[in-house]
Amino acid sequence: MEFKVLIPREIATEGIAYLEEHGCEVFAPTEMSASELKEAIPHYDAVLLRTDVMNKEVINIADRLKIIARYGVGLDNVDIEAATNRGIYVTYTPTANINSVSEHVIGLILSISRQIVKVDHALRNGDFNIRNNSNGTELKGKVLGIVGMGNIGKLVAHKCYHGFEMKVIAYDPYAQSPIEEYITMEDSLEELIKKADYISLHLPYNEYLHHIIDKEKIGLMKPTAFLINAARGGLIDEEALAVALRKKIISGAAIDVFEHEPAPSNHPLWEFDNVIVTPHIAALTNEAMSAMSLECAKEIVRIKNNKEPLTWVNKKQMTRVDD
Repeated sequence: MEFKVLIPREIATEGIAYLEEHGCEVFAPTEMSASELKEAIPHYDAVLLRTDVMNKEVINIADRLKIIARYGVGLDNVDIEAATNRGIYVTYTPTANINSVSEHVIGLILSISRQIVKVDHALRNGDFNIRNNSNGTELKGKVLGIVGMGNIGKLVAHKCYHGFEMKVIAYDPYAQSPIEEYITMEDSLEELIKKADYISLHLPYNEYLHHIIDKEKIGLMKPTAFLINAARGGLIDEEALAVALRKKIISGAAIDVFEHEPAPSNHPLWEFDNVIVTPHIAALTNEAMSAMSLECAKEIVRIKNNKEPLTWVNKKQMTRVDD
């Protein structure tokens, strides 16, 4: 029987080529609806997943499924417990997009600091005098607060410290050693927020982290501080952020991810010229897309060849189930 792989959303071609070279039968439409995915999934051995949702209902009818290979880092669209109970491997690509995301974060920091979008729009509308009331902020010597010291948080810290001479503080109660000596770990999120000139979130999303940056936390920020989120929507209470911006409690924000995506056309953040928004594109460089597709494909082929995956998210849970 052919080893069949479903790719419900467009990916870089390197992964598809690798799968086909290694004897997989690949079905890769440009995009599938949730109902189409649900209808198709019982017939496949593997799914290479971007943003489509593999919830308990879908997983429980995936009779042939052996692996969910997640194209990216976040796993909030996969029911890990349901997959584990069905003996389905879940993998991800923890390092494939870290440079892409970290560069995007730094681009947001630079853009909001120098008001790039605001002055670009003004100049295009004939307002050259915008230069006289739009002074920027230098990064040198400013305090960057990293919330979450995973691969991306560490790389952002590295680039900002060595490239821009920023001071770096961080908060992560689960951080694993070693932490670079130039990074000062804070004992609480509140202390980090009070000290930082830029706060950059690098967290997964789960119910415990929902609106971790809420009205109270935003109220602790310096009036000159900026909030950056290219991690996951739902970490910030966006209504509270809009209120804080309206009241000039903080200086601005740069947001790549939203609690509801696509973000609605009447989103409250749209009214502010001291906010930069991008449509969840931090990981979407050609290089990262190629790397993610290829790493997913390699994991699928390992399962096809009866080998264990290398980035096995639910290994401990499946081991307990086997025991």
